[in-house]
Amino acid sequence: MLSSILRTVIVYGAVVAALRLMGKRQLGELQPSELVTTLLVSNVASICIDEPDLPLLSSLVLIVLLTSLEIFSSTLAYLNPNYARILFGKPVTVIRDGKIVQEALPRLRITAGDLMEALRGKDIFSPEEVLWAVVEPNGHISTATVGNSNTAEPMLPILVDDQIYHENLEALRLDEKWLKDILASKGVSRREVLLLLYNGTHLLLVQKKTTPKGGPERIP
Repeated sequence: MLSSILRTVIVYGAVVAALRLMGKRQLGELQPSELVTTLLVSNVASICIDEPDLPLLSSLVLIVLLTSLEIFSSTLAYLNPNYARILFGKPVTVIRDGKIVQEALPRLRITAGDLMEALRGKDIFSPEEVLWAVVEPNGHISTATVGNSNTAEPMLPILVDDQIYHENLEALRLDEKWLKDILASKGVSRREVLLLLYNGTHLLLVQKKTTPKGGPERIP
């Protein structure tokens, strides 16, 4: 009995330490890879507790290995935007200017009913109330409504970590030439930009801190 209690305490401490090492997102919105890691860690921990004949060290090694893989994967995603897009995906616009982007629904494998249910969860009962809605990589929907934004157009991501959001350029009736001209006028390259948002009137450009001209800049 005492041995089982001790094993449980040790495994509990190992799992808590693993979740802490993997970062605070494990306690909030999980990406697919993070959810898989969390489930595997919990499964290994439960087997270790349920099977007292198994060596405790073997289970602890597996927990450390899974934690290390997740840390390595998330670090690689941070350093390599292309890998991050493969691992996490990217946001998908589903409503623009009060109209459902119907071609996005099959890509996400959601129905109009699923979309309306998600909107009702945000106290929105008609797509016409929404200026812009996007399904995030974690499956949640983010919205900018007419009332919440005081009729102002939402800031749409145009360039994030060297990734161009072509659908947002098209929505604003712009193209890559416009983007190249903007970057040239600011004297920065795509790789130097951490974030570029635009709504047709205002542009927000944030450079990476590793570049000489770091810091946000809002352009009217």
